[in-house]
Amino acid sequence: MRTLRARLTPALLAAALAATACGGKSAPATATTEHGHAAHHGDAPHEHDFPPEVAAFHDTLAPLWHATPGAQRTEDTCTATGELDQRAEHLQNAAPPAGVDADAWAEKLAALREVLSGLSDDCVADRLDTFEADFTALHDAFHALIALLPGGGMKHP
Repeated sequence: MRTLRARLTPALLAAALAATACGGKSAPATATTEHGHAAHHGDAPHEHDFPPEVAAFHDTLAPLWHATPGAQRTEDTCTATGELDQRAEHLQNAAPPAGVDADAWAEKLAALREVLSGLSDDCVADRLDTFEADFTALHDAFHALIALLPGGGMKHP
């Protein structure tokens, strides 16, 4: 996968720069995200009300998680592990969100980082037989973390 990443990184960077250059003025970033989780949560589309660092991790993880399982999702996720790790580091460096027990937050965040490290190791070592289980564990660890947020991070009308 490392070879794959080396080939994809310049292409992804070029695509991001092109999108930025062609996009003109962008809208301000928001910590509220909306998407449908019906495939794995059984509920209607909803909005999240996450602190910015949580939203950034979610916004990187969600499209990967919701992609059709298979070789492309695996490749895309492995390519994104560095970005996910960076987002997790930002979570670690930020203060725990208001209303969240700091010790519980630190514990769940450490678990998320440990699972992410295992997923990254799978990608580097081409251990694709454990990829799906480890990716599911990352998703579950993220949900355990956001469950600590007031209202579970859900935006309520």
